[in-house]
Amino acid sequence: MQSFLEQFHFDPSLRRYIGVEREFFLYDPTTAMPVPRSPAFLREVDDPAWTYELSACQVEHRTTPATTAESILEHLRTGTDAGMRHARTISCTLRALEVAPVAMPLDVYPDARYLALRQHLPTDVLVAACRVAGTHIHIGMGSIEEAIAVSNVLRPHIDTLAALGDHSGGERLRLYRTMSKTWEPPQYETPEHFFTVAIMRGFADNPRNCYDAIRISTHGTVEVRVFGMTDDAEETLSWIEAIRALIRGT
Repeated sequence: MQSFLEQFHFDPSLRRYIGVEREFFLYDPTTAMPVPRSPAFLREVDDPAWTYELSACQVEHRTTPATTAESILEHLRTGTDAGMRHARTISCTLRALEVAPVAMPLDVYPDARYLALRQHLPTDVLVAACRVAGTHIHIGMGSIEEAIAVSNVLRPHIDTLAALGDHSGGERLRLYRTMSKTWEPPQYETPEHFFTVAIMRGFADNPRNCYDAIRISTHGTVEVRVFGMTDDAEETLSWIEAIRALIRGT
């Protein structure tokens, strides 16, 4: 169990800081379809705040951890503006879309892990994984015990939070459930129970293989994964404030 827990890097100095991950689609403006150009985009942007996803039609932007509304909004807006600008240099647009068209390309990013994964994914799961994008909100935790407590507080509110961030009539979440065997995390009792669940669900060796709607992340955060996509920074901030209201006092 100790080696499992050591994969989670809690930093008390970042307790309750907020980080946001947003998954954008790259679109060809002439065809109005996603295009698998993430390698070209990432070469152009050359910034560790941007990274790749399974679909080569997607890129992810990660904000610097922050606590104030002003800082969070600044990071979101600056990131969006930079992404839009760099996308134009490769003749693309960056779209905050949470469900892409069925006929989109299914190219995966040329990463060894993703290339191997593609060989084993059923077609319906691959299609679902490529078509969905979302916003993941991280809340910094000081310890595994605190992470468990916060996860447990948020767990009963998954549907409410998901409804706040839904722009696709529930389609994104239906697709997400196609690619993820689990959705709702259990009520964790102790770190030992968390480890037991990780063994049962197959993510003890690699916690990234946990795809629950709310998960304890190796970044030392509780990660809320229920929200769709928006390029409206104020809307994203409203989701963050909803989470903060639920966990206040935890």
